Amino acid sequence: MVNKYNQKEKTSPAANEQFSEKCVTEIRRKLHNASQKNTADQIRKSVNEDIDCYGVTTTDTHKIGLDAVRKLRAEGLSQTIHIADALFQSLKYEEALIGGQLVGALARLISASDFEKISPWVDLINSPRTADSFAINCISPCLAAKPSLVKTMREWARSDNASKRRSSISSFNPLVREGRFLTDALEVAAILMKDNNADVQRGVGTMLLEATRLQAGRVIEFLEEWKGYSSKNIFQIATSKLRPDQRSKLLNV
Repeated sequence: MVNKYNQKEKTSPAANEQFSEKCVTEIRRKLHNASQKNTADQIRKSVNEDIDCYGVTTTDTHKIGLDAVRKLRAEGLSQTIHIADALFQSLKYEEALIGGQLVGALARLISASDFEKISPWVDLINSPRTADSFAINCISPCLAAKPSLVKTMREWARSDNASKRRSSISSFNPLVREGRFLTDALEVAAILMKDNNADVQRGVGTMLLEATRLQAGRVIEFLEEWKGYSSKNIFQIATSKLRPDQRSKLLNV
């Protein structure tokens, strides 16, 4: 079976900067027109930080991104990465979400070499939601194409940057959902099981939850080893889809 993430991108010309600028300008115009102050306040409240955002709802942000995906479908991965880079560099919440969405739409074309272009964006992430979007859409396909990048995820998991730590674990979500990379994912999770950041804890819990869909036994075994040593937050999320008796035992209910 062909690995859908490991198909090599055909050689493509350098990105057209004028085309990228035109696309980014159009995305920003649409975001500005859809912005609302009360939505901006809600976004900042949800992440407990005064992040730079337009104030566009999740639904409208996705629709704007989807319009861009349709226009870029024939332009190739290099052009799309060039546009996404400008969006991530802006440090604006909605632009980062759309940047991840654009790259994710071409995930089947991502190869190991693209990691060097994509990975610097992790230092521009400033919220749990953008961390998840970046990790799932951009980093997970790179991991699938080059499993040795797990070493980098272990390094990110030890970062002082909470968004980087969240990205390190969220990048495994699509993979463990398919029954792959669980051993590697659990190694990264082990680094984060005592993390005090609530957003990182939710990221770990979510990855473990995804893994229970196909490999509940291994997740239960892993959690048994951490009973009494890790946060209740991780356990509550990770066990939410287990059988009631399994969940009660792990939560000591």
